[in-house]
Amino acid sequence: MNSTVTGAIPAPDGFTPNFEHPTDVLHTINYVTQALSLVIVTAFIVVKHYSKVTVLRGTWQLEDYVTYIAYALFVGYCIDSIFLTNHGGGYNQWEVTSTEIVTFYKTGYAATIFYAPMAFTVKLALLLIIARVFGPVHKKTILGIWVFMGLLAGYYISALVVKIRICWPIRAYWEGDLTKCLDQSAIITADAIVSAVSDLVILLMPTPLTWSLQLPLRKKLRVTGILCAGGVATAFSVYRLGMILTEGSSSNQTIVFVKVILSGNAEVGIGLICTCLPAITAMYTRRKGATGYNTGEYGYGTGNKSTRSRNRNGDNTASSKNQIFVNHSIQMDTCPRDEEFARAGDPDQFSQDQIELVTHAQGVGWTKGI
Repeated sequence: MNSTVTGAIPAPDGFTPNFEHPTDVLHTINYVTQALSLVIVTAFIVVKHYSKVTVLRGTWQLEDYVTYIAYALFVGYCIDSIFLTNHGGGYNQWEVTSTEIVTFYKTGYAATIFYAPMAFTVKLALLLIIARVFGPVHKKTILGIWVFMGLLAGYYISALVVKIRICWPIRAYWEGDLTKCLDQSAIITADAIVSAVSDLVILLMPTPLTWSLQLPLRKKLRVTGILCAGGVATAFSVYRLGMILTEGSSSNQTIVFVKVILSGNAEVGIGLICTCLPAITAMYTRRKGATGYNTGEYGYGTGNKSTRSRNRNGDNTASSKNQIFVNHSIQMDTCPRDEEFARAGDPDQFSQDQIELVTHAQGVGWTKGI
């Protein structure tokens, strides 16, 4: 069979292609990665959905819808990557037949189309969470976040159009007629740079915003950890950028392209998991019963740390409807009594665990009823 079949590219000197049993470089790794990505990310999405619907019973926020869109694109990306592996992905290109490589490039083209909206939506979901948490406190900073989201939208929409028409006619992409195509390596490099920069912003942004609030250290660490977790994908974005710069011009694209896909799995998969963390940690906290809403730690519930003002004589209507709070910065706030009970039992207000607490506190921090 080896004498009648030709490889997609000539084999290096000293190598004899084996088309029946090609060397498994990343072939099995890609299969396993796609399977694990689907299982793990789906599990987090299911738990998030369960938490929102049955435990927290909260209203749906924009970032929830964006997260589900990103997840749907991620599933498509993983399935397409499995098809790509079926047609030579992870084998050296000189051990992939000249007919098989056509299907490989077709599935590779589909993967590039999936990536742009998938990466954008997961970054958008993470930024929307940050914007909603800190919006009432850092309004000028949040304006900058929305501008940043607009810039990302502009880039990824443009990138999607460019990738769709990277070759014209499109079939030139898998037919190998590079004279009718744009520089694919340059496009992937631009993607890697934008991903690395945006992931770094997502990693660093929540820290100064959280530490400017009057919250206990434990709460600051928890909020910072949840919001910064999505930036962990920065490492994979930087890896992809370095790999493309060093290997992007290689003729062994069945290996290079799989490396790009695997880094995309890590980047977007981690991002999706992080969009689920607020709802999941909220569910865990509620199940454990360790929340300030029930213990009165933040002045909303009952207990030793929160006492209600009462008008026993019934002469002062205002004081019977309002609860007065004082925080450590001696700032005075009033809260209608019926609103106080609503906050304590509102599932949506509870739905983001300590993150939502930041929004309600609006920088006030620890409160005590008098």
